[in-house]
Amino acid sequence: MATAATVFRDYETDGVPASGSHKVKKSDVRQLLGEYESIINAFLSTGGLIFSSKAALDADLAHAANSMAWVIGDATVANNGIYRKIGASGTGSWTRVADLPFSFIIASDTGAGTPNAIQATTSLPVSSSALVWLNIFEANTSSPVTVSFNGGSVLAVKTNSGNDVAVGGLTAGMIVMGIVSGSTFRLVSDQASSAVVAAAEAAQVAAEAAAASANIRYATTRTALKAYNTNVTTLVFLGEAGRNGLYEWTAGDFSSQIAADTAEGIYIKADAIAATAGAWVRVAASDVSAFGASASADSSAAITAMATLVGYVRLPAGNTLVDANLTIDAPVYFADGAYVTVATTRTLTITAIIDAPRQHVFRGAGAVSLAHDSDSGEESRMVHVSWFGAKTQVELDQAPAIQKAFNAVGNNRESVISFDLGSYYMASGVTVTRGGEALGSGTRRTVFQVAADGFDVFNTGHTACRFREIQFENHPTVVTPRVSPFIRISHDFCEIDNVYLQESFNQIIVDNGGTNCRIRDINMVWRTYAFTAGSSGILVKAAGCNISGVYSNYSSGGGPAALIAVGTGASGNVSAPYIDNVVYICASTGVLIHGDSNSISRGRITNVNYRGAVGNAPQAVKFLTSGTGNVFGFTVDGITVASTATADITLEQNSSGEMKDISIDGVYSSGASGNGIEFIRTAGALHDITIGACVDVSGRTNDITTTGTVTGITVAIPGRRKGKTASFTVPASGADDGVAYHVQSAGATTITLPDAAAEGLSFTIAGSGGGAPTLSASGSATINGGATKALTANQLYTVVCTRNSGGSAAQWMTRA
Repeated sequence: MATAATVFRDYETDGVPASGSHKVKKSDVRQLLGEYESIINAFLSTGGLIFSSKAALDADLAHAANSMAWVIGDATVANNGIYRKIGASGTGSWTRVADLPFSFIIASDTGAGTPNAIQATTSLPVSSSALVWLNIFEANTSSPVTVSFNGGSVLAVKTNSGNDVAVGGLTAGMIVMGIVSGSTFRLVSDQASSAVVAAAEAAQVAAEAAAASANIRYATTRTALKAYNTNVTTLVFLGEAGRNGLYEWTAGDFSSQIAADTAEGIYIKADAIAATAGAWVRVAASDVSAFGASASADSSAAITAMATLVGYVRLPAGNTLVDANLTIDAPVYFADGAYVTVATTRTLTITAIIDAPRQHVFRGAGAVSLAHDSDSGEESRMVHVSWFGAKTQVELDQAPAIQKAFNAVGNNRESVISFDLGSYYMASGVTVTRGGEALGSGTRRTVFQVAADGFDVFNTGHTACRFREIQFENHPTVVTPRVSPFIRISHDFCEIDNVYLQESFNQIIVDNGGTNCRIRDINMVWRTYAFTAGSSGILVKAAGCNISGVYSNYSSGGGPAALIAVGTGASGNVSAPYIDNVVYICASTGVLIHGDSNSISRGRITNVNYRGAVGNAPQAVKFLTSGTGNVFGFTVDGITVASTATADITLEQNSSGEMKDISIDGVYSSGASGNGIEFIRTAGALHDITIGACVDVSGRTNDITTTGTVTGITVAIPGRRKGKTASFTVPASGADDGVAYHVQSAGATTITLPDAAAEGLSFTIAGSGGGAPTLSASGSATINGGATKALTANQLYTVVCTRNSGGSAAQWMTRA
């Protein structure tokens, strides 16, 4: 293609003065102008944009990224030029990338300077690539002559041959043309070149009407791009569908890049130039569309090409179709509004990090596998549930979309599935994969509203599942409480942390396979749930469960039979449950240990605080056996019980097995009626129970009471007080060993001492209220050698059974 620089060159051989001055040929001018006209038509056919000012351009952002526009006629000359659109339609900005490609620029000399120091103005910035058309206001009177454009640098005016203009060589009203060359303004021809001036005038008119650049070409296909003469054209906009972008000719050895870029997404070889000499290089490798990705045809090859060449994959707004089994072993970036559709029977596997907005990016009936490599880092295992289509505040079942997220991470490695703020509508259940974590944005922030019963909202499908920062509640349309749990732990080493649960028969079930699980910071509420036998907040059927930090608010509507139940319905033995820091108000048993035809053993219950409620809790802690069950090896400590509880601690042996080896200490009760620690035996054996020195249940009517035969109870409570208001008999079983009886009566009171008491049994006794108790020996027993002993009111006595061996009668001794 001809250029203004070659048609209007100074010398016959460009740059060689010795070759003589070049005479412009009309045929060359006609060819140059014809090519300009072709460019103009091509630009207009592709929707070129022209604006009268930069302000008008900036106000019009409704054009796609990489659109081209001209600013012509802005009052600020520097604002005129070629601009490229940055950002999607409706957003972004325009960036000036080049001067206007006019080959002719009109300059005006209005006499602002002097005849020998011309000051001219133009409406376009003057550059060395354009011919300048200049009128002469008045003849020069000396030599050399200078000219400046738009107040810019002072340029020496030189003739075509490179000499200074002669005195009078520039005459008033004369039109000259020249080119800025360094610090000079070089005239194209002498004053007599009227034919050249006329042709230049015609070219100037055509250039002013142009809407396309002679320096930026447009190629409809890559084939057309490859055919351009790189000596003339160095910047081309490729308009091929799906591959739109700006390419710049860049010198250098690009042979390896061209060989690697088989999809021609970034590097394209020119037809006439070796790859070792240069290449067409995309100005910005934006996304897989540059490599041929499509919304309607399989894009696997394009995705692979980009991943191989640049080491990552970027997906543009809109759909990218994958209709083949594809593995991407590189980071994947999704633009706003971008998504990939995986065709039926196909699998898309991504092994590296995914960077995507919270939007539905994985679509289609095919499968997605996020099979993270061992070296891909923690971030690669962070998945947002919205990527698979889950949404909040939508009353459509979100469980299928959530399940897709867990299916995608699979059972290979630990992963975190993150949830948004808001409510997820759940009408079916989700199975969590190995090491999968359901991570919300906080209780009362990420809420699962359950719209039906008959399914576990979350169930573990493998080991080491985790649930954190989430809340469960029934949807307002659910009028009856759920029977099925919100979370079921069916596998080992699972964790539940900071979870809020409301209204279910069993809120959490740790099933038989859920060994060694950990449950922390649980808040449970029953607002309308009626008390139901067998219900519980947390039901544990597996060994090694560690529960710490459980709080339950008061509900006038009811609550579970037990806040925490261990062993009920378990298919095997349950050992080593650890329960700590339980605070509750609802009228339920706090902790139930139930040997339900199995053995529950070697556990610890600490820091249970029953704060009281309207309605009475049965007891704070209960040990129970049934069938063939056994309970043994427990430590209980740090129990505080409000006065509304019917009892403090209950040990109830109903099975054919036994209940034994239980140590109770650190108990305080504010109850003024009922039982403190109660022993109930209907079958089997109940024995070897130790009550420590820090148990204070003395305010109860009966601080320790037994029903049925109980043996081996050790009470290590000196001064343990038991109030009495009437005559009574000291238990021969030893249940009151170590008791401090406080007899409050104004009248006579008789305390009967049994004949069959065990040697060493002792207690203290004192009377108040004006009454004086009398000790009376039953059967053959004696008291200080006699049958009775009158005590002095308000005096403390110690009473000890000193001998009862060989069938001899009990001998009771007293001392004040």
